[in-house]
Amino acid sequence: MLNLNNAAVSEAPTQTRTLIPNGTVCRAIIAVKLGDMEIPEFGNGMWFKKSQTSQAKWMELEFTIVGGEHDKRKFWHKIFVDGDKMGASGIPLAKEIGLSTLRSIIESANNIDPSDMSETAMQRRNISGVNDLSGMEICAKIGIEKGTGGYDDQNRLMAAVTPNQKDFIPSGQAPMAQAPAAQPQQTAQPTSGAVPSWANR
Repeated sequence: MLNLNNAAVSEAPTQTRTLIPNGTVCRAIIAVKLGDMEIPEFGNGMWFKKSQTSQAKWMELEFTIVGGEHDKRKFWHKIFVDGDKMGASGIPLAKEIGLSTLRSIIESANNIDPSDMSETAMQRRNISGVNDLSGMEICAKIGIEKGTGGYDDQNRLMAAVTPNQKDFIPSGQAPMAQAPAAQPQQTAQPTSGAVPSWANR
């Protein structure tokens, strides 16, 4: 029997950690979080989760900041790859957005200009599966997602910054001056595992 009567009483924290300001640009390392289902198109491994009420499927990425005043802070992002609403290209809108996000992540990590359609650049955009993302370092712009249903506001990935953008930070370079004071901003990916409305329609 495990006797816990003499263990210290756990106390709730008196204050929450300050959010990273909206629009902050930094370098961050990716870790793909384990899910409970596999989608062969995206490689081997149980990297995805599925909604119980719709066709929405997503993967979750964890980002750890490298360098600067927010060094080692973490934030997260969900990439949706399926949903009920169809996009203009004939595939689910969620998948259109998800593939676009994955492309920008790869371009940021591999220092590829989005307009570069050379054979070399096209080959470097290919990955064997989403598990290849783990360990990649990208230039990330951080946003603030407003909490719903009793959840606190959270930092999320606003965008993977690519080399053609003026605020791109190359690998090994110190972060630029931080963004002004944090302001809550609703982003495409909701907190608490909720599914965005565009994935359900």
